[in-house]
Amino acid sequence: MGKTTKKPKLKIPYLEIFIEQAPTAIAMFDKNMCYIAASNCWIKDYKLQGIEIVGQCHYDLFPEINQDSKDLHQQCLERAIDVYDEAPFKREDGTVQWLYWDISPWYISKGKVGGLFIHTIDVTHHKESELKKARTEDIFTQTKEVAKMGTWEINLATKKVYWSKITREIHEVPEGYKPNLDKAIDFFEEKTSRPKLRSCVEDTIEKGIPFDFDFELITAKNNIRWVRVIGKIEIIDGKYSNVIGLVQDISDVTFYKTQLSKAHAQLKAIYNSESISIFSTDSTGYINHFNKGAEKLLGYSAEEMEGKKDPTCFLYPDQVSKFREDLATTHGKNPDNFSHYEDLPVENVNDTREWTYIRKDGFTVPVQCTVSSVKDDLGKNIGFIVVSTDISELKKYQNELIAKNELLNFAEQITLMGHWRRNFITGQGYWSKSLHEIFESQGDGSDFSQDKFEALVHPDDKQMILDHMRETVQSKTFRSFTHKIVTPSGRVKTIHVMGKVVTNEKGEITEIIGTTQDITELKMAEKKLKGLLESAPDAIIIINEEGTIQIINKQTETLFQCSPDELLKEYIEDFIPNILPFIKASKFSNSNNTRQVGVVEELVGLRKNGEEVPISINMGPVEWESELFTSLAIRNITKQKAAEYKILKAKENLEVLAHKLTEQNRQLADFTHITSHNLRSPVSNLNSLLDIYKTTDDEVLKESLFDKFETVINHLTLTLNTLIEALKTKGPHSDEDVEEIEFEDVLNTTKDLLAGEILKSGASITSDFSKCSKIKYHKIYLESIFLNLISNSMKYRSKIRKPEIEIESTNLNGNIMLEFRDNGLGIDLEQHGHKLFGLNKVFHRHPDAKGVGLFLTKSQIESMGGTINASSKVDVGTTFTINFN
Repeated sequence: MGKTTKKPKLKIPYLEIFIEQAPTAIAMFDKNMCYIAASNCWIKDYKLQGIEIVGQCHYDLFPEINQDSKDLHQQCLERAIDVYDEAPFKREDGTVQWLYWDISPWYISKGKVGGLFIHTIDVTHHKESELKKARTEDIFTQTKEVAKMGTWEINLATKKVYWSKITREIHEVPEGYKPNLDKAIDFFEEKTSRPKLRSCVEDTIEKGIPFDFDFELITAKNNIRWVRVIGKIEIIDGKYSNVIGLVQDISDVTFYKTQLSKAHAQLKAIYNSESISIFSTDSTGYINHFNKGAEKLLGYSAEEMEGKKDPTCFLYPDQVSKFREDLATTHGKNPDNFSHYEDLPVENVNDTREWTYIRKDGFTVPVQCTVSSVKDDLGKNIGFIVVSTDISELKKYQNELIAKNELLNFAEQITLMGHWRRNFITGQGYWSKSLHEIFESQGDGSDFSQDKFEALVHPDDKQMILDHMRETVQSKTFRSFTHKIVTPSGRVKTIHVMGKVVTNEKGEITEIIGTTQDITELKMAEKKLKGLLESAPDAIIIINEEGTIQIINKQTETLFQCSPDELLKEYIEDFIPNILPFIKASKFSNSNNTRQVGVVEELVGLRKNGEEVPISINMGPVEWESELFTSLAIRNITKQKAAEYKILKAKENLEVLAHKLTEQNRQLADFTHITSHNLRSPVSNLNSLLDIYKTTDDEVLKESLFDKFETVINHLTLTLNTLIEALKTKGPHSDEDVEEIEFEDVLNTTKDLLAGEILKSGASITSDFSKCSKIKYHKIYLESIFLNLISNSMKYRSKIRKPEIEIESTNLNGNIMLEFRDNGLGIDLEQHGHKLFGLNKVFHRHPDAKGVGLFLTKSQIESMGGTINASSKVDVGTTFTINFN
């Protein structure tokens, strides 16, 4: 035993020396995979120079060794031998070595393993060569497919023609298609390409002349393609053996060359444009290109500028200094003695700002100018290109902006209205100057926080405001509402708020915009109305469309001998049986009937104790806070019944009087609705223009909108004055109201009033007044007719197409007619035709639908002795025809 233990100890030192001098990479390990010895090649291959590895664990030096390799080592320690020709070994630094290895155990004594020998050969270079070759072959195959390049061959001995797969695909023939030489050439365009290719192939076969040309090919599927065909002779044993070649589909290349040529022509046209100033400088700052637009803008010729001057000759020094300072700051350079030609060798420069150019004649011109760097193929700056646009007109409009803004503020003051917005992303709020005045708050349109607003809300309405905000956020819809505020001076005001929720593409709220109107006076008028009801001699009941009692006066309590709690919110037929059919019938009454509209006689009222009271009722529609109600004036006619003979005697006079009163009420209601409608449209238009102004980023559009603001405001003032004058007449129109009017003038006025809606909807309005250009008519009525019919066409436009409105006049033997045609939603006349021109009748769920426009239009036309009728088809459009005689 002693002898066997000493033997390996004596051999190991010699073995270590042998291993260290071995010409290949070999290492000796103990059973714990700790190094006993390693060859110099091992040290070099595995980059272990300068490291004392003897005694260190192999796994500590190479932590990247995976568990599979460790398991393999353990198997080899159990007297197994492993050999692997090629295996990747990924180093910790990310590099990969390809290794040949063989692992075998060494023995301390017979049958007793002392550790492992690992012998490796680095075959990385060989493996990479193989991979590169395979990759090259794969790339070549893919390149041919991507480049749409196929091969072809003509065997001169057999005259057979061979096409590769891609060649067949280019010709669009089946996979098994076998061409001959004549058929192959017949695929080409017959006038030019075919004879040229035939000549080339013949020269190659007979004289060995190679060719490389582009030809027009017509495929088997009759598609036209451009191909590049290359052919050359193959010589074997000194004889012409085959003609071999390539065919490449270059249709896309030819197309892009054509497009590039067009783009170059377009770019050249832009550069030579006289409307845009373009010049460029070289790396030293001198102008090397100066286009016609620059000549026109600055008054210098290209000959005066190119290669002779730099841009500072027509720039103010302080603007140049500011430009250089800004560029230096932007690119992190020292502003002192900074030069954008020398200190920005590779940086991208793209600077847009306003400059003032000094023309050759000494006059100045403001421009919007963009300076961009010009780079060579290596990405280095070789100069700058400058594109400038004359903004003289823009500056002129800017000077008018303050005045027009004052006009807008004035319009808000007239209507006691202000506008606001709240940004949900930044949390900031904005109030207009007029809104600050309503709230008596200090501000001129600057940010206004939600906390400051809530502090001004009346204590009774704070919870309602919070509930409304919560509902708006959840539903993403802003419902208009009314609430009270307490101003810093202690005044209690009532305001009405309308708004719109703005969302992004994800449906998230980004902003809420809206208007706030001081309706304190309106609420006071409501109180006066209630006072008026109390002073009325008759019992007054106001009901909603469902027939529920909403408002009563004291006389109602006396008549029915009930308390307010027993009357309010109760059903009207519980107190006046069978009244609803009369109410519904009154809505469709015709003013030509001899019976007075809305008057119902000899009904019975039921008191609390069941007693029946004979009553008469005068009823009419009432619009209040955008809702429709019915007012019932109820009179106890018990005494009249008792004195029936007196009533019969005075019946005729009473009917005449009632007719006059009813007609006056109708005229007053008609005038009221005209006033409301003609004022609402301009105000609505102002809101539309304001909405466009706030949402657009186009400065030119913004400026043009102010002209429209002024037009609408002037027209609003004119409408107010006109209606006041009309009110003073207190009677039907006279001959003085009729004047000669141009249809085109009325249409232009209407377009100005609806400018915001026209822009917003993209409506197209065309007219043909060639057959009859003017009419003698009531001007207010004619403007109202145009306004109602055109605004209806845009309001009820189709969601899938832009509105198109056509207006045409005719004159048949002195009978003047107008047709208004649109392509909107259309109306189902079978279902709604009988109530088309009824008051407050709407046929589409449009938020602004009031049902007043067509009623007013019909009333105005008929009052002047004319008629109006309609034809319509759902989702096709509607035509209104007006006969003025």
